[in-house]
Amino acid sequence: MLAAGARRCTGDRTVAAASLAFVVLTTARPGEHPRWEQRLFDGVNHPRPELAFLRVFQQLGTPWCLPAVATAAAATGRRRLAVVAGLALPVEKLAEVGLKKARPTERPFYVRPTVLRDDAPLEGPSFPSGHAALACALVTVLSPYLPPPAVAALVGAAATTSLTRIHQGAHHPVDSLGGAALGAAIGSGLNYAVGIGQNA
Repeated sequence: MLAAGARRCTGDRTVAAASLAFVVLTTARPGEHPRWEQRLFDGVNHPRPELAFLRVFQQLGTPWCLPAVATAAAATGRRRLAVVAGLALPVEKLAEVGLKKARPTERPFYVRPTVLRDDAPLEGPSFPSGHAALACALVTVLSPYLPPPAVAALVGAAATTSLTRIHQGAHHPVDSLGGAALGAAIGSGLNYAVGIGQNA
């Protein structure tokens, strides 16, 4: 049991460090969009049809999910989960705002032909995607408590959340990738800091 907990904490630390390193790397050249990213954006955003069901997955990246998990965890006696889920939202928002100031990036609409769907914003910096960050933070916060099939399903849902924001024209691919990495870094880092690998 202790060995499993130690491995899980080490894994959380590794994921947090690797994800944070990716976020740092993606801040190096703001405003530059290599050919692979442009092709990926075009493939996901245009000329794809309206896919209304994608908005369901987008909800995973909304700010109410983590507080809801924290509340449910507190009500069921999962104190560590309640603490981590309660901290994840303010930590993510602080990091997101800081990165958007440090790496000001225009929305796709101002960079290349873009199909705008649903509530895709036109104003404000584009990097990182807050939806992708919150969805991935939620997955990493919950993963120690769920069986592997449920974790895999949540990872797929979070990835769909990230793709949805590209499909809607709200973000460049690197914004979604950076947001996902940021969320994974925050969730795993908080899990490690609070010792989530122990009985919670």
